[in-house]
Amino acid sequence: MIQAQARKKPRPVYPADHQVGMKVPEGGSNCAKCEYVSEDKKACRNKGFVMWNGSDVLPAPADRYCCDFFEPED
Repeated sequence: MIQAQARKKPRPVYPADHQVGMKVPEGGSNCAKCEYVSEDKKACRNKGFVMWNGSDVLPAPADRYCCDFFEPED
């Protein structure tokens, strides 16, 4: 039943030039504020990000990078 409900949610529509992760300006959403970032702020523990990126290593400083898998830290 949960899977059926998940399928009913509309999928996001992104522009053709959309990137899953990218450098961002300081101050907004970023890996440093994400629940998936490692304690040393150099890696991401989100399985989706690791599959997309090819490793868990963040490609830029955590306070200047963000991706679609961002979830704010509690």
